[in-house]
Amino acid sequence: MLRIANALLLLLLGATIANSESASPGPTRVHSFKDSAPLSSLPHEQQKNVLRALSDDIAELSQLDIASTTRSKSAYRQYVTDRLQFQPVTEQLLLVSYKSNTVCGQHENCPVWIIRLDASTARSMVPWQNELGTSAGGAWGFASHADVNAPYPELVLLTHLSSAQTGLACYRETKQHYLRVTCSPGSTRWLQYADQW
Repeated sequence: MLRIANALLLLLLGATIANSESASPGPTRVHSFKDSAPLSSLPHEQQKNVLRALSDDIAELSQLDIASTTRSKSAYRQYVTDRLQFQPVTEQLLLVSYKSNTVCGQHENCPVWIIRLDASTARSMVPWQNELGTSAGGAWGFASHADVNAPYPELVLLTHLSSAQTGLACYRETKQHYLRVTCSPGSTRWLQYADQW
């Protein structure tokens, strides 16, 4: 009887391990923000909604960006708008970045916002932080991984720490917000086999 119970336990354990291995993420494509489309290529109403969602962030950015020192508020807002670009993650989720040599630095770690688009609105999904606003920080690229148990994918932002090192910042959606979380061991596995950037 004990032998049968042990055999059943081994069978169940083997099935659990096989299921967790088959559910582990496969290779993920790394997207560079260099390949982003200009915000102006979105439909006009969506552009307006994204700019409305980033209004406080643009005001906060003007306190840090040297490009704002020689421009009026409205001229600076237009300067930022002209340099906003986006990458779609899903049909309703965009990563918007601000491509400016005055903010991105030599390693091109540009500010990035995680934006959710609805039929009539847009919303930045990272909670407000001093000096960062609702941006997820600076990055040069990203990878995403769909989670069958979540409405939005996990996002991994890639940051140049130096010319030879890349850092990861992982974000997961929780209660309609993207929060920074500890990167799972699987995150590095996704990127290990990713396309070369």
